Amino acid sequence: MRQDIAVAAILQKLKAESPQGLMVFRNVRVVDPSNASVAPNQTVIVQEQRIVWVGDSAKVPKLPDATVIDGAGRYLVPGLTDMHVHSSAASGWLLDLANGVTAVRDMAGFPWMLQARDAINSGRMLAPALSVAGPLFNGFAMDGYAVIPSNSLDARRLVRQQAACGYDFIKVHNVVPLPIFDAIAQQAHTLGMDLIGHVPHDIPVRHAAAAGMRTMEHLKGYINDKTLNLGETDYSAVVDGPEVWNTPTLYAGRGYAYGDEARRLFAAPEMRYVPLRKREAWKHALDQPVDDGQKLGFAAGAIMKDIVAKLHAVHARFLAGTDADGYPFEVMGYALVEELALLQDAGLSPAEALRAATSEAARAMHEENEIGVIRRGARADLVMLDGNPLESTHVFKHNDGVMAHGIWMDRARLDAALESLAAIQAEPDAAEQFTTASATDAMDRAESFNRDGFVFDSRLMTELAVQLRRQGWKTSADRADALADVPTSGPCAEARPH
Repeated sequence: MRQDIAVAAILQKLKAESPQGLMVFRNVRVVDPSNASVAPNQTVIVQEQRIVWVGDSAKVPKLPDATVIDGAGRYLVPGLTDMHVHSSAASGWLLDLANGVTAVRDMAGFPWMLQARDAINSGRMLAPALSVAGPLFNGFAMDGYAVIPSNSLDARRLVRQQAACGYDFIKVHNVVPLPIFDAIAQQAHTLGMDLIGHVPHDIPVRHAAAAGMRTMEHLKGYINDKTLNLGETDYSAVVDGPEVWNTPTLYAGRGYAYGDEARRLFAAPEMRYVPLRKREAWKHALDQPVDDGQKLGFAAGAIMKDIVAKLHAVHARFLAGTDADGYPFEVMGYALVEELALLQDAGLSPAEALRAATSEAARAMHEENEIGVIRRGARADLVMLDGNPLESTHVFKHNDGVMAHGIWMDRARLDAALESLAAIQAEPDAAEQFTTASATDAMDRAESFNRDGFVFDSRLMTELAVQLRRQGWKTSADRADALADVPTSGPCAEARPH
């Protein structure tokens, strides 16, 4: 929790010290992912959180009070969207922003994420824009991540409850019987909510698509989730009916890596941004015997790459998502940059991979005029690059600056923030003194950031409250519970089995 508080300080400092307001990006090459074009000698004007003018640099209106950024002929690209994440720490938001990821779709929601979504949209908190799926619909408990409908009527009730709470999507997981799946799909459609998630076991991809499933994650169905071998081969199922997008999450396969490949991943420079406790656990796992499940999972990566190629051949639609950061060797932000490269390796052109993280993401979420585009009226989410992303997605491995919600973070500021993060993540847990004074200090700082608009993960706060009570420190525990702000009544107080 102290590390999360320290990261909150970095993010809020970035927000306070980075230029915003009336800003001019002069002499840039504007990239339009939707038609794979580049317009040279352009100027883009941003006012607060919106793009207000895009055009020829020779025709720029006079703006004497604006902050001017000279693009020097570099490429200005819409901010990237990671369409499949699981938020677990504030550090992930910083890593996303540093890599040009200005929006994410969180695929297993909690009420605190809705508070964070609203704080980000209002400009009180710096983080990628959040879109949030409700608790997963599944047939078994998932440590508080899922709800389990008892029948079709109960499924409809739970969909209505999630809609009333304010979630953006309804998500199904692996085990959902056909009658309950159909009830979920019908109720979501009635309420105007998109159905997304895994194609459940024993439900054909074609049936899921016809029922209105808008995005399908991890290629479930085409990959047999029970065996991790090839499943269905009806690739046209996702192009024959309503619009459906596929989020392959090829990056997620890193969690199954072993041997030399795992050691290569573990040695990557970005691992310094992972908490030491995680790195130590991953290092320990490197020397453990490899089980059959791990071998199957690693082999599934090649199968999934082939499935992407088959889907690409029938002109299926793709989204870029990573499933970060719940598995070994995953690092937020860097994850999406790598996913773009993996999609390109699987057969998508650089332009198609870029669209999967920009204009296609916007279209899949009904936000075509909001994100994924550089035009008047769109949200000011931008990335400045030295190279042309329509020629290679590898240019995202280094950017010259990122704008999120109209806040411009140049490379120097982002690098300084990353250095601070690396120092925080290098701290051993044993160095933390768990005392009344440290608990009081943590609560003082957390409450201060919360008043300033920062929203903390309620799961961490709730667990902290439990530990504080075990120490007999009731006052600090009560403060942690108050910051967690877990709903005990109303539509957001759904029962989640553990």
